[in-house]
Amino acid sequence: MAFASLATFPLVATGGFWYLPVVDETAFRELVSGERRGPAAAGFRCVLWLMQWPYRAVIGARNLGYHLRVFPSQSVDARIISIGNLTTGGTGKTPLVAWLAEYLRKTGHRVGLLSRGYRGEEDGTGNDEKKLLEALCGDIPHVQDPDRVSGAGRAINVHGCNVLILDDGFQHRRLDRDLDIVLVDATCPFGYGHLLPRGILREPIGSLGRSSIIVLTRVDHLDPPQRDSLKQQVMALAGHDRVAEVSFPTVGLINADGSTRSLEELSGVRVAAFCGIGNPEAFFDSLPVVTRRAFPDHHLYTDDDLDTLAQWAAESGADLLLTTRKDLVKIPHSRLGPTPLWAVDTGLNWVSGFDVVEQGLEALLLNCSPKDDRSSPAVHRSARA
Repeated sequence: MAFASLATFPLVATGGFWYLPVVDETAFRELVSGERRGPAAAGFRCVLWLMQWPYRAVIGARNLGYHLRVFPSQSVDARIISIGNLTTGGTGKTPLVAWLAEYLRKTGHRVGLLSRGYRGEEDGTGNDEKKLLEALCGDIPHVQDPDRVSGAGRAINVHGCNVLILDDGFQHRRLDRDLDIVLVDATCPFGYGHLLPRGILREPIGSLGRSSIIVLTRVDHLDPPQRDSLKQQVMALAGHDRVAEVSFPTVGLINADGSTRSLEELSGVRVAAFCGIGNPEAFFDSLPVVTRRAFPDHHLYTDDDLDTLAQWAAESGADLLLTTRKDLVKIPHSRLGPTPLWAVDTGLNWVSGFDVVEQGLEALLLNCSPKDDRSSPAVHRSARA
């Protein structure tokens, strides 16, 4: 069957949390969403439904242990801001991390980034998220370490950071944090209603009660009544009304050489798109493409992959290959075969609730000394990411 490879995934424990090894995200989402029909798919969903209960038990016991302080959280000599989510896959963390890092830098704080470094390059240059963040905010130190407590110590002692952004940190509770910003993707807010592996929830939706601020992402994909309904739902689950909304508008195209093009140049062009991200459909649905191809999240492109993509683009008659910036940082080519390769450049726009985020940051950093006493430049509500 088309999704047979999914049957082999175990739950793997690493760095204090549990995750699924690399799978075909598109096939997996088609299965757990119910889009894939037939007796085999239904049977497999039943198996996954049974598998979610041991996972739920482990997550519940772990969260209870932290709640009762059986498992201690470790503090460090810096403010910790966690950016995380409830679900697997892409919710827009990287653009928000880049925006927040620039916000903190512009307001004079010595900011650093912390992440686990999942599927990093063997040469030690880090994974795709680190490379993308270096492109977006390259002068900000980024420490990747599965042990985030150790990584925080390095960021403080080596780089002199006094504010640290913990990327994908909502479930990493061993490092104490001062602010928990949780992202909820408006296009799939509650992980198809199930925990892994039956759905894509990392933990129950009631865990939103631990959030300091909730940011609804991709809200431009919903009409106003749907947005209002979702906002009411997350506020009820969180027990507070500190909710903001963002969108990620496409602002242009960029290639590996740093050249840029406007979106208008896509008019009348046959486009083939590919990506290796956690939510490929969110990327594809934003583009006028003639054909598409999805790779597993954090996919490391080999020479064979690039040759295959070049052949695929040529055979489909595509005039242009499009991918994400997260994928482009791993492909240092401006064309694959005869076909030009470009990435979609996106921005971050605060639709509502910017004041909620700003007030939360100001309250947190009130007693956190900035670099100097110079007046801070204005921080804009929208940013390129």
